[in-house]
Amino acid sequence: MKKTGCTNSSAAVLGEKLQESYDRFLDNSKKWAEILVFDPYPQTGMTPKETVWRKNKAKLYRYISNTGEKYQTPILFIYALINKAYILDLTPGMSLIEHLVAEGHDVYLLDWGDFGWEDRHLSFADLIFDYIAHAVRKVCQFSACRQISLVGYCMGGTMAAMYASLFQQPTVKNLVLMAAPLDFHDAGLSSLWLRPESYDVDKIVDAFELIPRHFVDAGLKMLNPVNNYVATYSRLWKMIDEGMSVHSWRVLNKWMNDNTNLPGEAYRQWIKDMYQGNKLANKQFVLRGHLIDLHRIEANLLALSGSNDHIVLPSQAKAALHLTSSADKDYCEFPVGHGGLVFGSIAKKSVYPAMSEWLAMRSA
Repeated sequence: MKKTGCTNSSAAVLGEKLQESYDRFLDNSKKWAEILVFDPYPQTGMTPKETVWRKNKAKLYRYISNTGEKYQTPILFIYALINKAYILDLTPGMSLIEHLVAEGHDVYLLDWGDFGWEDRHLSFADLIFDYIAHAVRKVCQFSACRQISLVGYCMGGTMAAMYASLFQQPTVKNLVLMAAPLDFHDAGLSSLWLRPESYDVDKIVDAFELIPRHFVDAGLKMLNPVNNYVATYSRLWKMIDEGMSVHSWRVLNKWMNDNTNLPGEAYRQWIKDMYQGNKLANKQFVLRGHLIDLHRIEANLLALSGSNDHIVLPSQAKAALHLTSSADKDYCEFPVGHGGLVFGSIAKKSVYPAMSEWLAMRSA
């Protein structure tokens, strides 16, 4: 009889635990579904700003400081063409731009906007000569300064380096390249996938003309499919189950899935001339009759990369040190992935202060 009592008691406890686990599972499932399906995208890009110049879809933002500017040299951010630029100003407390503004820098951002069908013929020559060059002049005009700090992220860093090699005025005093590929000799898995014999970019561009956002997004996510398609959502489940705030997950997930269409001609050049031809590092890339020679760059240089970055390998970013002629150049590598230079605890505690301090010492 005692054995039966013990068994009944144990069964009751087990039943209660199973019921608790089931109720918890249902509650977590409801919250998980609400976040993914019904919860509106969180607000991003909240640092106060004003639009000071426009061209086509592009806007040049100037960020408003409540504390006043301590440093004379303005900063212009150039972002990639693929994702949205608000990753640089993701959410209050996790924003590189917010941090730099609070430190007293005069900060600008060239936001490319959403490319449409009418933009399909835009090339790197158009983007650099007609957009970046004009934006630089506008920044110098509004800041009343004849020199500038250029900060480029990913493809935006590659374009910033191209601009710096082409234009002597206004002076690019400081050049910060964040996860910016300059040497495509070894681009990891991308080099394997994008070999000319197996990836005919001309056929792709001729077929699409305007490269669909989902086409590029799928290619990037397949570089690390388990993390991008499975682990991302398992992390959300874990955060819900442990009662953690999911705000950081929501804002980052919004950005990761908020892609833009890509002008076909720019995409053709990016794949054919960079990944397949490595023309930039080999001094063979020409824009409007001008050879892009990175050795012409003499600006103070800071190159940043993530040791876990599978999109832009550290070696691709570190190549800036030997491809340029800068006398003052530094390289910093952090234990993060591609987006970890601007988002996450390491970005906030290490990358933001390091960049701000480096710029402050060279922006008087």
